[in-house]
This record gives sequence, C-alpha cells and structure tokens, in this order.
Amino acid sequence: MRRVALVLAVAGVVAAFGSCASAPKVRDVSGPTEIIEHKGTSFGVAQPEWVATVLSTPNQKTLSKSLGIDKHIWVVTKSGENLDFVKTWADQVDARAEIGASIKQGISDFVGARASGENSGMDETVARYSARASAISVSGLNKETDWWVLGISRRDKKNGDEPKYTYMVVYSLDEDLYQKQIKRAFADEDDEITAQLIDYLMSYTMVDAR
Repeated sequence: MRRVALVLAVAGVVAAFGSCASAPKVRDVSGPTEIIEHKGTSFGVAQPEWVATVLSTPNQKTLSKSLGIDKHIWVVTKSGENLDFVKTWADQVDARAEIGASIKQGISDFVGARASGENSGMDETVARYSARASAISVSGLNKETDWWVLGISRRDKKNGDEPKYTYMVVYSLDEDLYQKQIKRAFADEDDEITAQLIDYLMSYTMVDAR
C-alpha cells in the first residue's frame, strides 16, 4: 500500500507548528524544512490535528476518527509555487483522475499479493481488473476539507529556489456506495475474489503527491 502522499520534509515539521496560531518564525525548523506560512496563519488559527494524522498514517479507521468522517477517505496532495494554481488543479482538474489512478494501483497490488510468486497470467489479470476499475466512477465523491503549507527546504533555500506550497485536500465517499460501485464493475468475476478485493480496497487510502 502506498504511504501517505506528501513531501516528506513537510511531515517532519507538522508537529512543530501544529499548535501555533501565529506566523511561524525561522526557528520553527525541524529536519530539512522551514515553514513560512500555513492556511491558518493570517487568521490566528492553529493547524488542525488531522493534518498530522494524515501525514503519519494511511490507516482508514484512524483517519476517519481524526477527521470525524465515517466514510471512505482519499487524501490528494499537490505542490507548486502558485497556491491558486495548485488548489484549482487539485480541486477541479486532478482529484478524480488521481483517485481513479489510486484505485487502479490498489487493484494491481491486490492481484500481485494474490499471485504469491506465480507470474503466470498475472499481467493478463492485472490488465483485466484495471479495465474494470475504469467503471468505478466514484460518483458521490465529496470534498470534506483542505489545508496548505508554504515551506522551503534548507537545500532549496541554499540553492536560491523559491518556497513551495503543499496543498492537501480530503475527499470522502460513502462506503456502502463505494462497495456497490466495485461490485457492479466486477460483476462477472468470482464473488469470493470480488469480496476480497472490496476488503482490500476499503483500506486503500492515499494518492501520491505530485
């Protein structure tokens, strides 16, 4: 399973400013990154606890509890120098495509795990399952919340590079609806294998940062 998808440098600093309501200072540095600003800085709002949870675990139950959301969750992240562009891309352009790609990757991982070293027919199975994954429309997807951080690594700062924004957005889908869409897409497959696939995908959470 792919781990939570955010720049690792940011993960090292979340705890340092998670409870700070004022603008982070230069000394708020942990590991290789300096946090310059975050979504709540100008409003005197501390970073919510769910951000640290998102950065530390891909576990569905833990994330649902932290976010207070009793649904299946995906976290999409995007990084860049222009916050408006990054937000627009993640919110309007990229989310469904990235979530769809994540589902396909989860299915591929599931097939690989079942193969148990047997390569015979695996490529064909992955291709067939991936094609069926395209029928999972994730209709009913909801944007729950988001957060952004402006930061720069020590290496980038030394090289004279500009700070970058990292934007995280949380999407959710009712689990019953998600399971129905999976069942519909794999209706012609073995019922037992489909049930195992559903169990696997129910724990598959993250989308890689880009």
